[in-house]
Amino acid sequence: MAVERFELLELLAEHVPDDALVMATYIGAVSFEWGCITEEHPRSAHLGQMGDVIGLAVGLALALPHRRVICLDGDGSVLMELGQLIVLGQERPPNLTTVVVDNRCYESIGWSAHGRRPTATAGRADLTALATAAGVPYARTVESMGELNRELTAAFDEGGCRFLDVKTNPGASRVPPRQTDGIEDKYRFVRYVERLEGKPVVLFAQQDRQLQHESSLR
Repeated sequence: MAVERFELLELLAEHVPDDALVMATYIGAVSFEWGCITEEHPRSAHLGQMGDVIGLAVGLALALPHRRVICLDGDGSVLMELGQLIVLGQERPPNLTTVVVDNRCYESIGWSAHGRRPTATAGRADLTALATAAGVPYARTVESMGELNRELTAAFDEGGCRFLDVKTNPGASRVPPRQTDGIEDKYRFVRYVERLEGKPVVLFAQQDRQLQHESSLR
């Protein structure tokens, strides 16, 4: 069994609390559809490199322990750097929910003459088992929308460090590519966090701070 990616993302968007932050993969259809569904809400940081989404989400959750953080990643990205699961299992941020869109193939970047290139989850690799072995306290494989709704409800009602490997059907994106890039995404997200938390994240360069200080003394 498996769910449709777009329906998964729609349901996740319905569950995400208004004051939560999202670390999302920038790669392909997940990013395109998540951006469309959420109307490019600045609470989402779209990360353009595979293999770093969970690690950065752990860092964000630890830095803001009072804030709910959602990590939205893909199976290919998780498999590229399995060490992230070790970090997740060691740190166990109680405010972090990780949702993996697992279509068992490199759909966005891995086409060949024979079609989609399968990821290891199309074979024997089990991300839920790997997360559990890494020490993640709650890891589940999800294969239906009913299961997904129950898991997301529990995640946001009860909290805790949770890892959900959601099996999805492959398929082309239902929306056009996003009209933005990683640099714009970065500053949009950072400025949103600054407003939300009421504190600076990206500071002026040292020379600009010096000029500002000198101007205030005149």
